[in-house]
Amino acid sequence: MKPWRTVGAFLLGLASCQLPQQESEIAPSIEYVKRPKVEIRLDKVLFNQGLLVSEIENYFLDLDSDSVLHQHDLVQNFYALQGYEPHWIDISDTLQHADFLSILRSSELHGLNENTYHFERLATNLENLSFFYFEAGSINYQLWAESEILFSDALILLAKHFKYGAFDPLNCENYHYFISSDHEILEPFQVFYEKDLSSFFENLLPSNVHYKSLQNEFAKRLETPENLRTSKDVDTLNVLRVNLERWRWNSLFADTGRVVYVNIPAFEMLVFEDQSLLLTSKVCVGTKRPRDYASQLEDYKKNPRLHKKPAHFETPIFRDDISYMVLNPLWNVPSSIAKKTILRNIQKDSNYLSKMGYLVYSGSEQIDPHSVDWESVTMDNFPYRFQQPAGDQNALGKMKFMFPNRFAVYLHDTPTKRDFSRQNRAVSHGCVRVENYMELALILLSDMPKYDLDHLRKAIGLDKKTDQEMKTINLPLKSTTPIIIDYKTAWLDIDGNLQIFSDVYERDRLVLDALGR
Repeated sequence: MKPWRTVGAFLLGLASCQLPQQESEIAPSIEYVKRPKVEIRLDKVLFNQGLLVSEIENYFLDLDSDSVLHQHDLVQNFYALQGYEPHWIDISDTLQHADFLSILRSSELHGLNENTYHFERLATNLENLSFFYFEAGSINYQLWAESEILFSDALILLAKHFKYGAFDPLNCENYHYFISSDHEILEPFQVFYEKDLSSFFENLLPSNVHYKSLQNEFAKRLETPENLRTSKDVDTLNVLRVNLERWRWNSLFADTGRVVYVNIPAFEMLVFEDQSLLLTSKVCVGTKRPRDYASQLEDYKKNPRLHKKPAHFETPIFRDDISYMVLNPLWNVPSSIAKKTILRNIQKDSNYLSKMGYLVYSGSEQIDPHSVDWESVTMDNFPYRFQQPAGDQNALGKMKFMFPNRFAVYLHDTPTKRDFSRQNRAVSHGCVRVENYMELALILLSDMPKYDLDHLRKAIGLDKKTDQEMKTINLPLKSTTPIIIDYKTAWLDIDGNLQIFSDVYERDRLVLDALGR
């Protein structure tokens, strides 16, 4: 068995769009200590480091090297700064080379492709180099140089992929992803100065329990030999790969403190406190964008004068902080909904506005809806705005939970309770409707004892005995609570059972293609 195979076992626990932080001109932040130029006399040959230095420099003059290396300019910059001296290669240290290969191979346990990191080529190179030295009694400096450079390219790239992910949704228009990573910046040459590479790479990965549990599930399922895997096994592994990648995009899900977590494909909201599950609730999320959205968007980009920018209502992915609640909210209807949905309903039923309790405004003036010839109104000449007062018909229900953001998305109750019985609950215009809204309110108000269940029920009219008008109340929270609206199609529940959810916005394929199927 080859040495790089034998040492792989101890690392089993270590477990396209453009990457962020693609630095190419950054000098190392730690002073590089050059290795002395010495000749090492071994049993059969004389190792000349000067020849190796020349071959490393010559490698970058070869036009083919640009297509082989993932980060040609970055790697060349490093070696140029060091006078093209080798950093990794030591002809007498075959165990170290095996350790490098084991680290590269551990990428497979995290859903990445080991050959993205030159694994097979490096394994073959080192086998050939061992043959040349131990049996042929000669040194192939060109092969040593290539292996030195491929190790650098591979380890830098793997560090970035472990730290940030291999696919950047921020650069993909179709992904609708807005969480910016709060990772500490990874210096491009940091990998060269680590004494314990195994620990270094392990520490780059997400530390939260959800990533670790999903990764353990993936590694366990990998144990089934390829020739025994069913198509369902392959599909499950691919879904796990995709979701491991999603966890690497940000480190916003902490293992401590309270967090409200909405998972779009699961149509579910979870509230955690120090990893204890406080609440589970069904939710409704935004409808899927139309199938011809991409072509509509291209038409708009080519000629905005002729084509309108297409709208879609997919719930965005982002993180914020819930800072206040609104009891008995008013609903100021967004222009897009007014033009596309409400106008159509009015033209079907002239009494629609009065039935639903909408007020109509022209500018700041409230007008009689019956004074408008709605048949002559179109989306292009729409001067009105609608407001729905608080009440049982209000589309926002009895409460909304606010975390001001650029998408005007929030959590809220709904009078349309029947939607919670649907299997596919992608039915909203982007906001998140919460079935167990009262339970969520009590958790958020747990440090404000005045606002107990009885108080809230009276405030929102659940215990009212008369038809008094409901007063809209803005209720600031004593302490904010982080909320993450996310997109995970695989999840391990509290009992350790793997849950696979429908890819409601059809995004898994984008990630899987970037990872390499």
